[in-house]
Amino acid sequence: MKFPSSLRAVMNVDNDALADHRNAIIMHLSAIGSVVMLSYALWHLTYSRWPLVGLNAVVAGLLLNNAYALRRARRPLLPFWVLASAMTVAVCASTYLQGVPGMLWAFPMLFMCYFGLPRRLATLLGGALMVASSGVAGMSVGPDLGMRLFVSLCFVMVMINVVLNVIGGLQQALVAQTITDPLTGAYNRRHFQAQLDRWVDRDGVGSVVAEPQGPEAGDNALFAIDIDHFKRINDRHGHDVGDEVLRKVVAVVAARKRAGDQLFRVGGEEFLLLLPGLPEQAALNVAEELRQRLARTELLPGEEVTVSIGVSMLGAGQSVQQWVKRADIALYDAKRSGRNRVSLAPVQQA
Repeated sequence: MKFPSSLRAVMNVDNDALADHRNAIIMHLSAIGSVVMLSYALWHLTYSRWPLVGLNAVVAGLLLNNAYALRRARRPLLPFWVLASAMTVAVCASTYLQGVPGMLWAFPMLFMCYFGLPRRLATLLGGALMVASSGVAGMSVGPDLGMRLFVSLCFVMVMINVVLNVIGGLQQALVAQTITDPLTGAYNRRHFQAQLDRWVDRDGVGSVVAEPQGPEAGDNALFAIDIDHFKRINDRHGHDVGDEVLRKVVAVVAARKRAGDQLFRVGGEEFLLLLPGLPEQAALNVAEELRQRLARTELLPGEEVTVSIGVSMLGAGQSVQQWVKRADIALYDAKRSGRNRVSLAPVQQA
């Protein structure tokens, strides 16, 4: 049972670490590939191998067109998956016509698939290349070499996926470091701004951007949460105790929030909680429940630790800055009213 699980982990097609850099990779692969294929076309020309001359020249031209289009930030004449499919057929044809020299093209072709195509599609096309080229090799040079080619390509495919998994894991770790507060595990201010840019139009209009995992329409709430008298906690008990209080607050909020809600630490003891698709009354109920839950939790042994919460609803025509400012205004109102309470920012405060 462990081997199939390990194989599935290795062939994790959803871990596509190269996705953001694929156009640059395709551009360079196409440029280099066009030079190589053109060189082989000229070499075959000296031996009057006209089918191979034509095949290499056509592939070189298509690759060169792709490289030029991507260099100019234009759409290529043919998508790379079409070229990769055509080159897979060309590898099989070369194997049939040339035998062992043609077989050697299967290995760089496999790398081109994984570097130039989405990982799921690369796995499908790579598998087709492995089966087809091995079958053709079995017919042209014998079943023994055909089987050797199949095993070799299979091994190379597995190793490519292992390396891509490592790259993907490192990439995810680096991303997590850039968006996460190291003390509490909540998201940081940088990630908060990035999420607002995704949720709200950059032209200043407060319309929600529909996302696959989010609501298509509806109300959206923002909580500004501040720990009451946090400076007093640090002064009396030290920063180590204060840090532990921060971690416990984040743990309590994380246990209450929904899967799509996001918690951000934006200051020393100040947090923002983004709650998509939550109407005003429901937002107030959640904020009050959260306030009471934190007040009941023993965040600091022997002392009561409370929070003040400002609630801001995203309204039509609001900018990102107005939405956040209204949450801050509501938070200050809660503190001026005696702390340990929830305050809603009226629309006219924008």
